[in-house]
Amino acid sequence: MKKLILFFILIQCNSVFSQTLLTTFPLELKKAKEYKQIVNAENTATHDVFAFISDKETLTILKYNSALFLTNQYSLPRPDIAYKVLAGYSFNDEGNPIIYWSSQDFSKIMAVQYDLSTKTNSINSYEQSFFNQAIITQFQENNTFYILSQKHFEQKLVLYIFKNGKKEEKTLDFNSFKFKNTRHEPITFSQILGVCPIEKIETNQFNPLFKGSQKTKLYILKNRMLLTFDHNDNETQAFEIDLATFEILEKNIPKTATKNHVSLSNSYYHESKIYQLKINDEELLFEIKDYKSGETLKSIPVSKTEAIPFKTSPLWLQLEGQKPKELKTTAKFLDQLIYLEVGLTVYKTSKSILITLGGTGNIQFTDFGQDNITLGLRNVPTTIYFESAFDKKLDNIKQDQDPLAVDFISSFIQEHSEVILPSIIRYKNYYILGYYDTYAKQYAMRKFIDGFDS
Repeated sequence: MKKLILFFILIQCNSVFSQTLLTTFPLELKKAKEYKQIVNAENTATHDVFAFISDKETLTILKYNSALFLTNQYSLPRPDIAYKVLAGYSFNDEGNPIIYWSSQDFSKIMAVQYDLSTKTNSINSYEQSFFNQAIITQFQENNTFYILSQKHFEQKLVLYIFKNGKKEEKTLDFNSFKFKNTRHEPITFSQILGVCPIEKIETNQFNPLFKGSQKTKLYILKNRMLLTFDHNDNETQAFEIDLATFEILEKNIPKTATKNHVSLSNSYYHESKIYQLKINDEELLFEIKDYKSGETLKSIPVSKTEAIPFKTSPLWLQLEGQKPKELKTTAKFLDQLIYLEVGLTVYKTSKSILITLGGTGNIQFTDFGQDNITLGLRNVPTTIYFESAFDKKLDNIKQDQDPLAVDFISSFIQEHSEVILPSIIRYKNYYILGYYDTYAKQYAMRKFIDGFDS
């Protein structure tokens, strides 16, 4: 507990040293809170950084070069308020931004190309029906804007593609692929997604454990998507979708059996490796495998009577709204964990590969009144976890983990009530927090790094 208190003190004292004010721009946003938006974006071809700042009446575009000096600006009336959401963006061949304004349900999309040199714009409008579809997510890749949806009761996903203001639609058909549950019984693609909906993972940022504990994950990689399924405790079933040809390739990575055989499991993809976790009340099994070959690079089984040899933090039990409590033994850790959705996340810093293993979900507690009278049961959101660090050779590193940029960003926002509309992007080897300062009436960008080093 002393280490935990010291950790939070260090965050408070050092957050100022782990961030730098990059730039400010005077700006007054009008009222109507629900229309105020800020989106920060990088043109990955030129590494220019953009800020798209909107209120109910006006859109302001700020363009910064790779050294983060302001090189252009453009303010103009925003589109009709029927297009309420600044849903996404892309960039054309000239490096000018295209903003995709949409209605709340994405049925109407307006693609507006903004020419910063001539201070003009051109508009393409689209209406689309998501009949018998559910929108999963939207994302940017290779300066293109995508919307991904799932067809109800069908074994298909639909990808809506917006580039240079033009729209294209591609159906991703999974009918030819076979799916099984842990008992080797056939199930369908849509049945899996009905129980285990797709969770989008931010591949170049830190992801919280609740994302890692989801059974179906979507990773946006260079010119491709990766979809992984962990509904089956015997294997990770993965599908690569080429964003140029839309070809779908399947890969199955077996999960090593534990001694007990009945286990909870999950996986996480990171930089061409699959990190797999299996847990029951007797054993924890952690493995790292090469994604392409399936070769096991590291395998660490831990029984409930052993200390976990690769952990670099205590075993934490975190109830919502309360301080973390340390679990003293592996047996107690496993006993609590089997009631949750287990998972893991992987994040690379400049010093190490940080892995968080555990589970998230609700644990049922009994409320007692006076004279120990039972008042009833309540479900409390709970996270149980520990951290581990490995070097590039996948050898375990025994050292305390420095706070991450996301810790400093969270602390900064909590301490500054004037900060609203935060937009966070990973840029080069650090994070940029763009936000509106209500006191100074200005847009600001700050740089945050992992660790205490400046």
